[in-house]
Amino acid sequence: MAKIVRFLLILITIFTLSFYLPSLYQRTVEKRPLKTMIYFSEVSHDFVIARESIDSTTQEAAMLYYDTRGNLLTETEYMQLLPFNNRRKLKLMGLMPDSLDGVALTTDVLKNVKRSMLVADRSFSYGLAPLFESAPERVGVSLPDDIFRIGKRGIEFIDCTTGEILPEKSARFAQAMQAAGFEAPARDIYGIPSVIKRWDSGYFITDRNGRLFHLMMAKGAPYCRHIETGFEIKNIKCHTDEEIFCHIFDTDNRLYVLTTDYRLLPLPIEIPSGRCFMTSNDFFRTYKTSEKDTSILFALDPSFGFVARHAEKIDHYDDTREAAWERHLFPFATMKTPGYAHFIPLPNPVRDFCIVNLMCFLVWAAVKLYKRRSFKRPENMGDAIVILLTGIYGLIAVWLFPNRK
Repeated sequence: MAKIVRFLLILITIFTLSFYLPSLYQRTVEKRPLKTMIYFSEVSHDFVIARESIDSTTQEAAMLYYDTRGNLLTETEYMQLLPFNNRRKLKLMGLMPDSLDGVALTTDVLKNVKRSMLVADRSFSYGLAPLFESAPERVGVSLPDDIFRIGKRGIEFIDCTTGEILPEKSARFAQAMQAAGFEAPARDIYGIPSVIKRWDSGYFITDRNGRLFHLMMAKGAPYCRHIETGFEIKNIKCHTDEEIFCHIFDTDNRLYVLTTDYRLLPLPIEIPSGRCFMTSNDFFRTYKTSEKDTSILFALDPSFGFVARHAEKIDHYDDTREAAWERHLFPFATMKTPGYAHFIPLPNPVRDFCIVNLMCFLVWAAVKLYKRRSFKRPENMGDAIVILLTGIYGLIAVWLFPNRK
């Protein structure tokens, strides 16, 4: 029992050290940039760069603001260049402008800011979704009593209470979809299956041939329309917007926008990573994407015409010499951030950590030889394996909980 308890204590110590030691190491390195953010000013029609720096030894952070010519801006000047992002502070300071480019900055205009993450990779879908009423008698979206699926037999509506297929409603919608040229089954169904939205714009569905269709229900009647794309669709991000239905990614991660009058427009931006953050207001639209060591912001006008592009090099900690030493010193690090739960990097002692792990083992072996301890004991053999696999973590844990006679 004592050996089992010791083994468990060693494991707990290893994972505790793997959480704290890398973090403690990072706090000891020199001052370096923490964040670099790019914005497009509605006032100057130019980019604004914000760089956050932190001194790891004193934990003092500072935010500095620049224009594209490298001129240092005060925080007040920075806020005045971005009135949509800082409207509350500007109003409290009495610096909020009444109009911009001849447009009155009313409350509705200031609140008409939309933000969305656009990702090319397809997310998980159950294949069952509610079809909302797109022309309700009252404002709002209500959850229907049925859900639909589109299999080999076409669209089928299922009663949520009984689980039975509704033949009459299914036939009406199937006929409308066939008339538009839809061929079952559906390859993908894109939409917003939630009542937390201002109105419903239906679903955008690709049939078995990859062709795109728009399906809605207006006053209980089916509406289906074929949308010619000319490319293979990878993913669609739908919106509740007066001007656009959705953003569409093709298989090469090129991005398109489908307007509410069914114009399909290719956007003059490049996002090879397949991930960007979109922001829009009444004056400009911006698309921000990041590559390995660069953050890029594209500015477009309200009609999706190209305005400007700015790239800012990001000084990632992972690319520094200190980070390289950290990767050699510590075989792995335990993270508590939920966003990394889907990706847990596993150590490779043979490739990355053999020198440090071997040095830890040699130090441990030298101490054992000095104390004239036998390496043939099962406990010592187990300690050797732990140190070879976990390096400095295992060495500390084994010394904290040594073998007892």
